[in-house]
Amino acid sequence: MPAAAAIDFDRTVALSDEQIRFYQKHGYIQIHDVLTPEEVEFTRESIAEAIEYLARTQQGKHKGNPFYSKVFHQEVNLWRIHEGVKRYTLSRRIGELARQLTGVSKMRLWHDHCLYKMPGGSLASDWHQDWPYWPMYHTGAMSCWMALDDVDEVNGCLQFVPGSYQWGIYPAISLGSGKKQLEKMLTEEETAKFKPVTMPMKAGSCTFHDGLCFHYATPNRSEKPRRAFATIFQPDGTQFRKKGHCVTDPLNLNDGDVLAGELFSVVAEGAPFETSTFHDARARLKSEALLNDARHARMNRE
Repeated sequence: MPAAAAIDFDRTVALSDEQIRFYQKHGYIQIHDVLTPEEVEFTRESIAEAIEYLARTQQGKHKGNPFYSKVFHQEVNLWRIHEGVKRYTLSRRIGELARQLTGVSKMRLWHDHCLYKMPGGSLASDWHQDWPYWPMYHTGAMSCWMALDDVDEVNGCLQFVPGSYQWGIYPAISLGSGKKQLEKMLTEEETAKFKPVTMPMKAGSCTFHDGLCFHYATPNRSEKPRRAFATIFQPDGTQFRKKGHCVTDPLNLNDGDVLAGELFSVVAEGAPFETSTFHDARARLKSEALLNDARHARMNRE
């Protein structure tokens, strides 16, 4: 592993106004060479040590059905058990990129998420939005998906649908079901707009995507693991929406509580931008309830 003292994850990366506008228009962006090769290796090895520790102590939390286990080898909040992972997850470099793209004054961690697609039997990740699974009343939460291996359509790179984060809040689908539930929910008009963009990239490059942006990853058809690590962020002031989630279940939060404190550490602060993706979504959730009934009906028609 590269010497820990030589790794400086707090070195920031400047974004252009054009990049911020692109993200806020389309709901995603790809940024190249965010990590050096040495930083990639440090992160890979730190995650490997954390996963090995969980396996040795039998603390790993591989939840879900057997189908879903073929989609990902996953673990959440590895930063809580390994100092090297913590340095990356709470780094100012990644957090500041997230803050600028979202346009807010203060960004907090939601959680980190190891997403490894193993070779042999790997399956596609169904098209979905992330936000419906998160217990939040506010939009603006988003993910940095860092490639720790070179990724393409052979081993499972991401795809996004530009602008789809503004289409609405869809029902949470059964991830790992393989039933293409989201595609069945779409109207003809939505289907015509559903034009994915593929994101191949080198290790050390990443994508950011809003929690309401439709995305998908192909199966890993290569002979090696496809290693990626997501850090998920939420703007300061995001309020808890009472529903089950592995991160918040042990916390005994009340509906409407602000997601703050050490578990949801501040990762970046600065001047807010004129535009932001941070909004209270309570009204949207209510107004789209009937739409979601219709979407469920279309999905179950087949």
